[in-house]
Amino acid sequence: MNPLDDTKTPSSFSPKLVLGIAIIAAGLVLTLDNLNLIEAHTIFKLWPLVLVAMGVAKIRQDGSGGGMGGWFLVAGGAFLLLVTFAHGHLSDALGPMLVVGLGILIVTKALKQHRGVPPELAHSENFLQGTAIFGAFKRRMLTQTFKGGELTAIFGGYEVDLRQAAVENGMARIDVFVLFGGGEIRVPDGWEIVNRATAMFGALNDSTHHGPGSTEGRPRLVVTGLILFGGTEVKS
Repeated sequence: MNPLDDTKTPSSFSPKLVLGIAIIAAGLVLTLDNLNLIEAHTIFKLWPLVLVAMGVAKIRQDGSGGGMGGWFLVAGGAFLLLVTFAHGHLSDALGPMLVVGLGILIVTKALKQHRGVPPELAHSENFLQGTAIFGAFKRRMLTQTFKGGELTAIFGGYEVDLRQAAVENGMARIDVFVLFGGGEIRVPDGWEIVNRATAMFGALNDSTHHGPGSTEGRPRLVVTGLILFGGTEVKS
């Protein structure tokens, strides 16, 4: 496959932007607290959400295959938020959270190795990639040579819109991995959906409209992968 130009428009949603907005918000909260309109200490308990937002911004900048810095910010912010509302029992939360983090790291590494997406395809704008871990993402594909994709949701979710896309050579494949999460894939009317995913304590639901007549010649989307304790719905 020929690699395409992967130059993308820079996103204004950056960690610095998040930090600046957080500082402005903190100033407004302090102002309202001085006016006895709110209690600042209650709102400031949510400060780890700033780290989570900065991590999400960094992930968006780097792409789903970028560095781990964004994921560390997200995980760190989520952990500190948990500790804050667990009344500071750090020792009680640290061990289990480290186990969860180790498991997620192993799963993501195993998925990358199993999928084995060639670099030229992974960097193509015609190939869909998305990862949601304790979060969510949305993607819309407008390409007329859609080459498939890979979606991952671990304690998170995704929304994918392919209604304005067209598949290359009449067929494309999307590999999904869902663990305690869910997702939605929207496709154009007339696409044939082939379900080859394995679901355990979960489901892949095909809610597309199946009109009369033969499916021969219709664009075909093959969905593969594994769904555990979650679900994915494909609909028009």
